[in-house]
Amino acid sequence: MRIIFLLTIIIYTAQLASSQNISDVARWSYQDPTGTSRTMGVANAYGAMGGDYSVVHINPAGLADFRISEFIITPSLRAQKSTGFFTANAANTTTVHKTSLGLDNLSFVIASNPESRWTSSNFAMGYTRQAFFNRQFTIEGVTPGSITTYFAEKANGIKPDDLDDFIAFPAYNTGAIFDTDKDNFYETDFASEDTPVFKSQNVRQTGGTNELTMAWAGEYDHKLNVGLAVGVPIFNFEESKDYTEEDLDGSLPVFTKLTYDELLNTTGVGINVRGGATLKIANRLRIAGAFHSPTWAKFTDDYSTSLVYSFNDGEAQTYDYQSQNGSFEYNIKTPWKFVGSIGSTYQVGDLKGFVDADVEFIDYTNASYDGTAYSSDPGESTYTNEVNRDIQKKLGSATNLRLGTELAYKYLRLRLGYGIERTPFIADDFFNKRVSFGIGYRDENYYVDLGIRTTSLNEGYNAYTVIDSKLDPLANIQSDNTRANLTIGFKF
Repeated sequence: MRIIFLLTIIIYTAQLASSQNISDVARWSYQDPTGTSRTMGVANAYGAMGGDYSVVHINPAGLADFRISEFIITPSLRAQKSTGFFTANAANTTTVHKTSLGLDNLSFVIASNPESRWTSSNFAMGYTRQAFFNRQFTIEGVTPGSITTYFAEKANGIKPDDLDDFIAFPAYNTGAIFDTDKDNFYETDFASEDTPVFKSQNVRQTGGTNELTMAWAGEYDHKLNVGLAVGVPIFNFEESKDYTEEDLDGSLPVFTKLTYDELLNTTGVGINVRGGATLKIANRLRIAGAFHSPTWAKFTDDYSTSLVYSFNDGEAQTYDYQSQNGSFEYNIKTPWKFVGSIGSTYQVGDLKGFVDADVEFIDYTNASYDGTAYSSDPGESTYTNEVNRDIQKKLGSATNLRLGTELAYKYLRLRLGYGIERTPFIADDFFNKRVSFGIGYRDENYYVDLGIRTTSLNEGYNAYTVIDSKLDPLANIQSDNTRANLTIGFKF
């Protein structure tokens, strides 16, 4: 039986065992390419524009506007504040601050200008951070119910010798659950399932999606840009979750304390293709469209759990269990994406610039999971079908909007952008909003750009789920993120 990890990167609530890989599909389908400071400063509203490497991740046709070769590097600084509390105990709020340095982009563009109706033919290659999963949050407080009910529900109907090594058997081995009647239905030390219990959990997540990209784009007769890019995303994600329950005031007759730790490490690699075109009308107006293929990717999950359980039934006792290291390989196909853009350049005296609007459509029901590719277990085919049915049932489509503008005066640049995005889940009725701005200086041989973006995300989170949803320890996690990028570009 596969371990259950309740992952919550842009996910409103943790998923049940049969839909764990919906969380995987949602996480790996999510992209937030930061790239260069210029595109981040306009909230990635750049699909109809060109002349910046990061356009390769929106509409690669924009690469055709390069007239000179460039080398680009973009280090970054991220600051995050995560506030968490159980909804049943909202007064008990915990806040965690986290900062980190990174490299969001390293790339070069080789520009050429053929003496033909093809007025440019450019090649680009680079590395870009496509998604960033680093964060940490803590929740604690008294809520009804215990995780031992969750352990018992995972064990019910199964003989002790057949219990899984990651959830149910650790609970049985340490005495967190037991079978007094020998009927394969398990009891706990709590007389009532809704007994108030102090609980806390600390969640630490690291990793992201980094993509290596090769692209070509050309301009035809100064009126039409076309471009094609091939990406090789490299995925990594590590999550550790430390969960504790404790009888702080000695009011419980048997139970004393438990700690349940989970560790997950996911790695993967994939491939995708993007193509696009930009039509230039009357030198000022641009209309563009781009198609992003699915990413076909292979993943490997490595995981383990441990449980320590203490109780007093007349004698203080403590037992612990460390699971074996588990590993599972599977494939995920992310959904395709379409980006439509309209933009305009303008100039009034010494002032010039552009405005751009991008509309992005993603149908998450086109994603799929395949656990049979590397497993001969007959049950895996059934499980794969269940996951894909859940994808059709619980995921939907998303239409995202991004608006951005740049104002240039001689060597100086000012930028502003706004974006609104919907989550993949049908049940979610909220949107993620982003505000960004930037400033830059551009010389003939080099340029320096600074981009800053703020985001705020509220999401529900469950440390575990049980049959009676009123006993789920629902928590609210609010993440406030500030990201600053500094791009340095050299022209040659």
